[in-house]
Amino acid sequence: MLQKTNSQVIPLMYKQKIYLLLLMLFIMSTSLFAQNQITGKITDNNGMPLLGATIVVKGTSNGTQSDMDGNFSLQVTNPQNAILVISYVGFSTQEIPVNGKNSIEITLAEDSEALSEVVVTALGIKSEKRALGYATAEVDGGNLSSVKATNNFVNALSGKVAGVQISSASSQPGSGARIVIRGGSSITGNNQPLLVVNGVPFDAANGSSSSGLADIDPNAIESLSVLKGAAASALYGSEAANGVILVTTKSGTFNMKPVITLSSSISFDEIYEIPLQDQWSQGYWENEDWVYVDGNSSFASTSFGPRISDVPGAKLYDRWDIFETGITNENSISITGGGDKASYYVSYSNLNNNGILSPLEFRRNSINANTSFKFTPKLKVSSNILYTTQKNERLFEDSSNSSFMNTLMATPNTWNPYPIYDEDGNLRSYRGGSRDPYTWVLDNVGTNNERDRFAGTFIIEYEILDHLSFRSVTGISTTNAHTDSHYNLGGYASVQGSYSSSEKFSRDIESTETITYDNDFSDFEVNAMIGHNIQENKWRENYFNGNGLILPGIYNSTNVSGYSAYVDREMFRSYSFFGQAMIGYKKMLYYTVTGRNDWASSLADSFFYPSHSLGIVFTELLPKNDLLNFGKLRVSYAKVGAPADAYARNNPLVSAGGDGVMWPFNGQRSYLSSSRIPNNNLTNEFKSEVELGLELRLLKSRLNFDISYYHNWSDNQILSEQFLASTGYTYGTVNIGGITHKGLEVGINATPIQTEFFNWDVSLNWSKDNSNVDRLGANNEPISVGSYGYAIVDQPYPVIYGLGFLRDDEGRLVLDDTPGLSYGRPLADNSGNQILGQTAPEWIGSLRNTLNYKNLSLMFQFDVSKGGNLYSLNDHYLTYYGMADHQNNRPDDNMITFDGVMGHYDSATGEVVVTSETPEATRYDLYYQTVAQSVLEDNIMPKDYIKLREVQLAYNLPNKLVASAGLQDVQIAFSGRNLWRSFHDDFEGPDPEINTDGITNGNSYLSYSLPTTKTYSITLTAKF
Repeated sequence: MLQKTNSQVIPLMYKQKIYLLLLMLFIMSTSLFAQNQITGKITDNNGMPLLGATIVVKGTSNGTQSDMDGNFSLQVTNPQNAILVISYVGFSTQEIPVNGKNSIEITLAEDSEALSEVVVTALGIKSEKRALGYATAEVDGGNLSSVKATNNFVNALSGKVAGVQISSASSQPGSGARIVIRGGSSITGNNQPLLVVNGVPFDAANGSSSSGLADIDPNAIESLSVLKGAAASALYGSEAANGVILVTTKSGTFNMKPVITLSSSISFDEIYEIPLQDQWSQGYWENEDWVYVDGNSSFASTSFGPRISDVPGAKLYDRWDIFETGITNENSISITGGGDKASYYVSYSNLNNNGILSPLEFRRNSINANTSFKFTPKLKVSSNILYTTQKNERLFEDSSNSSFMNTLMATPNTWNPYPIYDEDGNLRSYRGGSRDPYTWVLDNVGTNNERDRFAGTFIIEYEILDHLSFRSVTGISTTNAHTDSHYNLGGYASVQGSYSSSEKFSRDIESTETITYDNDFSDFEVNAMIGHNIQENKWRENYFNGNGLILPGIYNSTNVSGYSAYVDREMFRSYSFFGQAMIGYKKMLYYTVTGRNDWASSLADSFFYPSHSLGIVFTELLPKNDLLNFGKLRVSYAKVGAPADAYARNNPLVSAGGDGVMWPFNGQRSYLSSSRIPNNNLTNEFKSEVELGLELRLLKSRLNFDISYYHNWSDNQILSEQFLASTGYTYGTVNIGGITHKGLEVGINATPIQTEFFNWDVSLNWSKDNSNVDRLGANNEPISVGSYGYAIVDQPYPVIYGLGFLRDDEGRLVLDDTPGLSYGRPLADNSGNQILGQTAPEWIGSLRNTLNYKNLSLMFQFDVSKGGNLYSLNDHYLTYYGMADHQNNRPDDNMITFDGVMGHYDSATGEVVVTSETPEATRYDLYYQTVAQSVLEDNIMPKDYIKLREVQLAYNLPNKLVASAGLQDVQIAFSGRNLWRSFHDDFEGPDPEINTDGITNGNSYLSYSLPTTKTYSITLTAKF
C-alpha cells in the first residue's frame, strides 16, 4: 500500500471554526426583534411611478427596490433616527429622514448630470465620466475581495475590464501576476502598467516567485480604476506607456457613527491533476518487445515498458496522493466613522495559507489607516498609511533534476516512491541516481521569501479662493525583502548542497503639487490645472551564494565551505511640470488638452508628452426619450513614454571573472569596465495613440454599451545591439525598433429583469488586439523577449521561433528515406528557425451574471480566451520518458507511420527531394527520443480556455434577526474560484494561463509548474 506523509483530513481546528460559524447563524436566526415597517411611493416630476428605484437605510445594506407602481416597503429598526437613501439612474439621489413616519412619498428630480458618474482619473483627479474623451474602467472593491484569490488582488481582476489580460507565474500562493493592457508597448522592456495607490506610484516588485501586489489588502480597497489608453494616462508622462491602475483604499465618512466590520473566511484548495499516461510501466523496448524494469533491482529512466496490466505484480501508484487540501484562513476587522471635523478608517487583516504541499505556506498581515481632518472650511488634511508583512515558503518550478514537479511527473507509474531510503540508508532512485526522488525534494529543497512594506501618503487640500484650489500629495514607500534558497546535503543533483540569500531594500519618495481653477460661465465649464512632480527611487541589494553545506539541514551563511557575494546600489531621480485644461459647452461638448515635460537622471534630454481628447454628448441635441437616454462619442490622441532604466546610458563596472579564478582572490576583488558601449544620446521609448469610442445608455440605462477602437504605435524602442569587437565593446543600448497595435474593446451591461424583489444584471467584456513588429534595427534580426517568445519584423508580437519539421512544397511532412533506425522518421528542417505560432490570444472575453432576490444574491462569471500558443518543456521531456498523456495511445508493436512523404534534403541544391509518396513505419519510442527532442514544433500547444472563474452565493440576514445581537448587518457567502474549466484537446499541462518564466514579455513557456487549483470559500461578515 502506498505510504502517505500528508493527511487529507481537514484539521480539527478548522472543523470547529465552521461549526462555530453555523452556530452563530442559528442563534441569530432564532432571534426576533420588533421593527417598524415603512411604506412609500416613488415618482418623477410628472407623477409617474419609478420602477426599480433603490431604497437603502443609510449606513447599512438594508434595502429594497420599488415595484412597477413605484411602491415599496422596508423594515427599519430605528425609524426615529433612520435616513433613507433613494437613488435612480438619471435622477438626483435624495436622503430622506424617516422621523418616525410609517409612510413616505418621494418625488425624484431628473438630473442629466446623474447619468455620468464621477470617476478617478490620472493624478487622482475626480472627473465626470461624461466629460472624458477617452476610455476608463472602474471596478468596485467588493468585486475584488468577495471571491477569494490567494495570490493578490490583481488575479481577482481577471475578466472584469475589457482589454486587460492577466496571467499567473505559478499557482503557488504569493506568486506574481502578469498584467498587460492593450497588448503592451515595449519589445524587451517592462510592459506592466503603472500602479498608483492613493495618488502615489507604488512599486509592484512583481516577479514570478514574489510580488509586491500581495502587499495590498483586497479588503481595504474602495475602488480600482484602469486608465487603458495613452490619453487617459498622459499626465504620467514617461511612466504612462503601459496604462495605469489606480487603487483607492477605503476612507472614513464625516458625520457618521462608528461602524465596525468583522469578516472571517475559510477557503479550501483542491488540485487539478495534470494529465499523464497511466497505462504503461517503467522499462524500454528491446528485441521486438517491451521490457519491464522495477526500479529497484534494475533501473531505467523511461516508461516504455509493457502495459501495466500485462506485468504480474506491477501496480499503478498514484503520484497525486502526496498533495493535500490547501487551507486559507483570512480574518479582518475595520472601524470607520467621523464627526464634523474628522473622519477615519482603520483596518487589520491576517491571511494564513497552508498550501497543497506541506512545505508551501503564505502569511500576510496588513494594517491600513486613513484619516481626514477639516481644520478650517478651506483646509483639509488627509493621510493614508499601509503596513504589510508577508512570508512565503515555496518550491522551485523548473526543469532541473531537483525540481519537485520534474521528479514527480517523470517518475514511472509502477515505481513505489516509499520508503525514501533503502535498508542501508541510501537514497532510492528509480533510475539509479541523477534525479532526486520527489518525496526527498519536498523536505530538502526550497526557497523562502519575506517582505516588509510601509507606504504613507500625506495630502493637503486648500481652497485659496472661490474656484481656485491647491493640492499636495506626498508619499513615501519602503520595502525590505529577504530571499533564501537551499538544497540539502545528500541529494543526487547536488551532492554537496548549497545555500544562497539576498537582502533587498528600496525607498521611493514622490511629491506632486497642483493648483486647479474650476468654474462655470453660463453655458461653459472651465477647468485648468498646473502642477509639478518630483521623485526619487533608491535600491540596495546584497547577494550571497554559498556552495557545499558543512552540516545537513542548517541553512545559513556560516554553514558553507565556499561562497561568492556582491552588492548592487542604484538610484533614479526625475522631476516634471505638467498642465491640463478642459472646456465644456452646454454639457454637450468637452475638449481636454494636457501636457507634461519630464527630466530623468537616466537620460540627458527632457521629453514632452501632449494629449488631446474630445467628448461629444450627442443626446443633448436630441429630444428626451425612453429609448436612448445617453450617447457620447469620444476621440483622442496622445503621446506618452516608457522610461530608460537607471544607468542605461552608462558603462558600469563589473566584477572580474573567468580564467578559472574565483573572486575575491587572495582577499582582493577586481572590477573592470563592462563591454557595453556608453550612449549619451539614448532617449525614452515613445508611444502615440489614437482612440475612438462610443458610449450608449438605452431603455432607462438598462442596456449600456462602451466601445473603443485604438491604434497605437511605439518607436525609439530601447534594445541591445551588437557592435564590432574593434570598437572595444561588444554591445550597446540603443533606440531602434517599433511596434504597432490595433484593437477593439466592447463592454455591455444590461438588466434584463428588474422587479421589486428580483434583479438580473449581465456584464459582458470582449477585446481583440492585433499587433505587428514594424522594425528591429538595421538588420531586423529576431530578438528574444523571454519564455521562448521572439519579436520578428512583420509578425505579431510576440511569436514562438525555433526549429520546425521539414516539409515539401505542398506542406507535407518529409520522412527520412535513409535506411536504418531513422527510416520513416520526420526530419527536422535544419535550414533555419521557423515561426511556430503567436503567443498572444486572438481575443479574450468574459460574461458575468448577477441575480438578486430580496436578501439573496447569486453571481457567476465565465472567462474565455481564444487562440495563442505556448512552448511546453513538460511535453519535451515527458515524451522522451514516455510519460506524456497522449502516449497512452502508443502502438503495441512500437511502430508508427506518420502522415507524410518519404524524402530528404539535398544540401547541394537546397531542395527537398521526395522519393516516395507512401510513408513507412518507424520506431515510436525512438522518434520521441531523437528528432522530437530537437524540434520545438513538436511541443507547441494551444492556449484556448473557458473557465468558470467565479461563483458566489450570498445571503444577508434580515435586520430583525440580527438587531437583538447589536448588529447592523450579517452576510454569509459561499464562493468558488476556477471551479470548472475546459481546454483545447491538444493542450496537456496544468493551465494555459501559467507562464513558468514569470512576468516576461514572451509569456509562452511551461516547465514543470505545480498543478493549478479550484477554491471553495465560506465567508461570514458582520457590521455593528
